Amino acid sequence: MPDQTGPEGVSQRLNSWKEIAAFFGKDERTVKRWESIRGLPVRRVPGGTRTSVFAYVSELEAWLSAPRPVAAPPPADATAPTASRPLLLPLAAAIAILAVLIVGLIATAQPPARPVPAIPAEASALYDEGVIAWTNRTASGFATAIEKFDAALAIAPDYARAEVGRANVYNLISQYTLAPAAESYAKAKQAAERALSLDPQSGEAYAALGFNAFYGSHEFARSAELFDKALALAPDNAQALHWYALTSMQMGKFERPLALIDRALVQQPDSRSIRANAALIHYYAGDTEAAIAMLEQLRQANPDYLAVPAYLATIYLDQRRYADFLDSYEIAASVEGSVGRQLIAKAARAALPQGGEAMLRAMLAEQQRQFLAEREKAYKVAATAALLGDKQLALTYLETSVERAETIGLLVEPEFRTLRAEPRFTALLTRLGLPQS
Repeated sequence: MPDQTGPEGVSQRLNSWKEIAAFFGKDERTVKRWESIRGLPVRRVPGGTRTSVFAYVSELEAWLSAPRPVAAPPPADATAPTASRPLLLPLAAAIAILAVLIVGLIATAQPPARPVPAIPAEASALYDEGVIAWTNRTASGFATAIEKFDAALAIAPDYARAEVGRANVYNLISQYTLAPAAESYAKAKQAAERALSLDPQSGEAYAALGFNAFYGSHEFARSAELFDKALALAPDNAQALHWYALTSMQMGKFERPLALIDRALVQQPDSRSIRANAALIHYYAGDTEAAIAMLEQLRQANPDYLAVPAYLATIYLDQRRYADFLDSYEIAASVEGSVGRQLIAKAARAALPQGGEAMLRAMLAEQQRQFLAEREKAYKVAATAALLGDKQLALTYLETSVERAETIGLLVEPEFRTLRAEPRFTALLTRLGLPQS
């Protein structure tokens, strides 16, 4: 047992009920009762569990040598033991002893709390760098984030937050790059589950699993349960609020998503991703002017943040503001570093002087070429075909997109509004488990 400085100078410290009991040569139940009834000087570890205690030998020795008050003898006719009368304890003492016994039984029945491992400063710094990288939402940012989180785990294998970081990256990577969705979501789930095995009380890990259940396996009810669990553990978890808002939005109802994203903004008002997605939710909810104002303000402070030009391109295209759309689309393609989308932008720019329909037709032709080259997603081709009124072509690409688990936004993406009466579209909603209206 280490020597540590106690309240009276250097004194031996006993670090558990077991060591305290051994000092007296008694069992743990006895010394716990002494603390409750006789004031044994036992201390609680700050921030520790209910059973995390310690005591200084000098204080225990002083307690032993202190005079004890002698109780007045009870009336002989009232409490003297006889052959026919058992010895009775005072009621208060009996209740106290019973309470100690119950607490002891509960404590021994529960498994000890898992100690939180100390994280080396180097691993913590790598984790912070990984978070900054993945929140950029670019292919290079995701690659850097995975590298940083892996490096942190190499130093601290039990670093639960680094595993959550990996889960967050793999949850998002297929939405912003051409990484195969099924493979990415499987990696995300594995990382989040390992994080929970390391820290069962991690609200962040439950939030990652909630996102994964929604987008990865379309378990919508299970996703809501996981987000509720995340918020029960950490009600102010901005990431959980943020992602719960995004997943709720995909159901085509917006009251709850707006409330959730507003709570997330209160917790992290400077978060670029939360502010950008708050604008997107406002847009889908019908408040286009507010959405554009939020995104334009965000763009002034963060000109290279991918989500801003990407979201503005979505809004401007829906409004048939083709020149503004193309300006934002080109910026997004450049920030993203997507060769395929840069070629699509070039084709659209060349056709723009002939009008919006000519631009869309040039876009569609180039998108189809880039899709064959595996540089564009099927749902992007479907969206352009839908805007041109080619419903059957749009549905064909949309079916491919659902098959590849590229998107679940059928109820919110504006380009797909004209498809909602089509039986093939209704079948896709059923397949995804989305509501029919």
